[in-house]
Amino acid sequence: MMAAQMLRFGIQPMIIDAKRGPDRKSKAIAVHARSLELFRQIGLADKLLARGLHCYVARVKGRKYMLGKVDFSQIKASGTAFPFIHLVGQDNTEKILIDRLTKETCPVIWETRLISLRQDDKKAIVELIHNDTIQKWMCKWVIGADGADSDVRKLLGIPFEGKKYRGRFFFADVQVKGAQNHNIHFFLPKKSFLGVLPFSIKGRYRLVGLLPDEWSEKQDIQYADIKATIDKAFGFELPVSQCSWISTFILQRRLAEQFMRQRSFLIGDAAHVHSPVGGQGMNTGLQDAANLAWKLAGVVSGRMKPQVLQTYQQERKPVAEQAIRLSDRVFSLTIGMGSWLYPVRDFLLAKGLNYMGKTPQRLGNMFSKMAQLSINYRQTALAVHHATNRKIRAGDRVPFMHVYDEKAKIETDLHRWCEKAGFILLLLGTISPHHLRIFAQWVRQKYPREMHLYYLPYSPRNHQVFDAFEVKPQGTKIVLIRPDMYIGYINDMVNVSLIDTYMEEVMGWNFFRHLPEKP
Repeated sequence: MMAAQMLRFGIQPMIIDAKRGPDRKSKAIAVHARSLELFRQIGLADKLLARGLHCYVARVKGRKYMLGKVDFSQIKASGTAFPFIHLVGQDNTEKILIDRLTKETCPVIWETRLISLRQDDKKAIVELIHNDTIQKWMCKWVIGADGADSDVRKLLGIPFEGKKYRGRFFFADVQVKGAQNHNIHFFLPKKSFLGVLPFSIKGRYRLVGLLPDEWSEKQDIQYADIKATIDKAFGFELPVSQCSWISTFILQRRLAEQFMRQRSFLIGDAAHVHSPVGGQGMNTGLQDAANLAWKLAGVVSGRMKPQVLQTYQQERKPVAEQAIRLSDRVFSLTIGMGSWLYPVRDFLLAKGLNYMGKTPQRLGNMFSKMAQLSINYRQTALAVHHATNRKIRAGDRVPFMHVYDEKAKIETDLHRWCEKAGFILLLLGTISPHHLRIFAQWVRQKYPREMHLYYLPYSPRNHQVFDAFEVKPQGTKIVLIRPDMYIGYINDMVNVSLIDTYMEEVMGWNFFRHLPEKP
């Protein structure tokens, strides 16, 4: 995702990967709404949605009875084009991205490992080993997207503090005869845990659970080793015809002390790991990439000053901390408590699920948090709110809202307008043709490839947009949207000099530099 985003902004990265080639394992299978919005922005959502399946319902069963369910199809206004959890193998997700990189001639150098990293304020010197041959590269920037055992993080000497959870867990991908259930199921029997997630219309399921104590030290397990645990959770013998992949893992939560150091960055599991409950891991990493890519591209192109890169850690580290806290609480409630508290756990879960499912609004709030739609950067340096509205503020993700394009005379949505690479300047309200021409000319002269102008006059067809942004029919609003679809600046006054001031003083925009950094 990081490479695909950089290519979108005209920057060509180089990827090294220690693996022999693309991953063949399904690994992380939950792709949440916010990540799907990123794939849509770069034109890959349809390809991803064509694989796997959508899931709306999750059911939870305790020791003796069904505790409840959540049904996201009951949400009236989810605020996204993707009001579901999309379940698809990570191997498919990777393939779609690698195909994009291949199309853009972005090299992926397999079977290559980083063994040395030295850097100063101007460059990074790395040593790589490939086929027993050591190569030395001089780089401008290094991004460590190399997982929980990140070589980049270790070579930078960045602490990765945290703890391991009790027990050993398993992943298993199985084929179930005659299965057509498209719901997610969680079983919480005594001293155990089992999650069942469908990710193919052909009866393919992901099983994730806690290994029995007698198998906790065994290195190579087979489906036969976990069969009794699974059948006991279901209450009958699950008709598994094939197990295509099985693996064990130890749960842990860890957070890097820093997400960047000089000219190197950490994204994804290299920066943070936590329980897979809720499917937050891969999705958080994808958001890391989207946040960093446009800032780094701006610096590499010479358009933005390097200080903007400091906001990557400022914005993303609190998100990682929140994800760790949330997954830690869920783990503690479902698995981590003593067996004598299981009746209390089941009671609390039943009450909580019933409470959440009673109203569409509560379900919507739950979905928004899980799908990472509610993440905002309101309290960070790049968010400047100079407007009277309180519902939508600078630092918020641009809401998904249908609009009628008065110029093109077509139905579209705000996220479609954000598909062009660069900043989106949205003018709302009543603006004279003369002032619109001034704005269009200013954008062409000052930000010819880096900013795109959209104007939405008031009309009954678009009243929901005006209501959301709290703009009266005769009022105005100027909204500057960052390349990652978060709002950077809002003002009730429509004035080009205000945008220039924001871009220069807050974004570190360099109006006098047109050439990119020398390679």
